[in-house]
Amino acid sequence: MSEDRVVALEIALKTVMAVARNHGLDVDELCRQSIGAIIGDPDMKWVKADHAQNAIAEIEMAEADIARLPLPSA
Repeated sequence: MSEDRVVALEIALKTVMAVARNHGLDVDELCRQSIGAIIGDPDMKWVKADHAQNAIAEIEMAEADIARLPLPSA
């Protein structure tokens, strides 16, 4: 995968998480549910076992980055 695509996917993941948080959604729960789906949801047919651990690590790193961002002003 090209470095540009990797950067774009990282931006996309963090943006989805930040917007979810800004709309009042529980990003920690979203991440827990997503990790659970990677581990054991048969409907997630695009998940490949050999990439699951890396995908989980990426979710966890993005979650940590978003947690450090200030909340938007009301």
